[in-house]
Amino acid sequence: MQVYWDRDVRDLSEQERAMRDFAETHRAGIYCAWGSIEEAVGGQEVHKVALSMGWNPTFTDVKAKTVEPWILHNFDQDFYGCHLRLLVLAYIRPELKFDTIEQLKQEIALDGEFCAAALASELLSFQGDSFLHAWSTPAPVKLQAAPMPAGIIVSTSLTKALEEMPPLQAGCVRLFLARHGETTANEKGLLCGGDLDSELNSNGEKQAEELAQEFCSLVTPEIIGSSSQRRAVRSADLVARCCPKSERLVIDDLREMRYGLLEGALIADVGDEMKSIAKAWRDGNLEERVGGERGESPKDLVVRVLHGLSRSLQQQEGKAVLLFCHSWVNKALIALATPGLGLQKLLDIPQRNCAVNVIDVDCRHSDLSPSHFRVLAVDLVAGSRARI
Repeated sequence: MQVYWDRDVRDLSEQERAMRDFAETHRAGIYCAWGSIEEAVGGQEVHKVALSMGWNPTFTDVKAKTVEPWILHNFDQDFYGCHLRLLVLAYIRPELKFDTIEQLKQEIALDGEFCAAALASELLSFQGDSFLHAWSTPAPVKLQAAPMPAGIIVSTSLTKALEEMPPLQAGCVRLFLARHGETTANEKGLLCGGDLDSELNSNGEKQAEELAQEFCSLVTPEIIGSSSQRRAVRSADLVARCCPKSERLVIDDLREMRYGLLEGALIADVGDEMKSIAKAWRDGNLEERVGGERGESPKDLVVRVLHGLSRSLQQQEGKAVLLFCHSWVNKALIALATPGLGLQKLLDIPQRNCAVNVIDVDCRHSDLSPSHFRVLAVDLVAGSRARI
């Protein structure tokens, strides 16, 4: 699809304007999305999409900015001229120039694999979004995530980011806040919160081992810790093998958000309920709990997490501390501590399995507050998973 830069906006259809707005306001690169095609070819079926937006720098003869969705599905019929709905969810990497077509093909294949995996885990619930299923009229592109503020390194390789870190300031500890590796619950698309545990699967073990090799070649943490849940403890164990002199620490307050009555549910089965909760959070109702009274809200979560970090990081000045936690724990802390975001933006924080976030914490205070945190980098990954 070509973006119409040379035409008056008044001459564009609603769909063309939406696509041009997307291209103007978002950086060039690869995105993952859910997509559906109008009912002529099965509009009720929603498919995974790897989307490229930019200038195709490998080809010198390309003069127009394009948006190219790759639907990760084999169709048995053509659908030229049909409308496509795209629910664009996450930015993956910038566009790159390759020396050969073969290199480009290899990277495209990796992009497809990466997007398929992301859409099968944390982004699975968006597959049921009503936007993708209602085909009474053509609809524009729908966007979800807001970009992180400038100055914070986001979703790049661990090595590249750590090489750019500023010196640690006096009175601070450098916190490497990591998410655990992929679990059997992630693989099955289950909600697995603070009251349910799940083991790492084989891919999660590999992710933690890759992180261990790369991280410990760059940083020697004085402390390696985790929440008390098995998936986080196991991730920390695998890294600690490469750093045998590091002190070990387990912090129960860093358990995942409790999902109450929804613990263990299939994400696909509770998509509408989770979207309702997400809307409440985005609208500022941060006391809305997941799964009723037995669950937790974002406010409940951050009170508990700040309490645990206050006790654990106090008087650790000058040290490097690696803590394995959980998706919502990390998202909430990063959103709360990032100027211009706030807790209601926690849904916009990228957080892959075994991703590392870098946060400097002023540890001279007995009770930590958001002003004591400085977020430097978010969602850094190691090894073959690094997209840049």
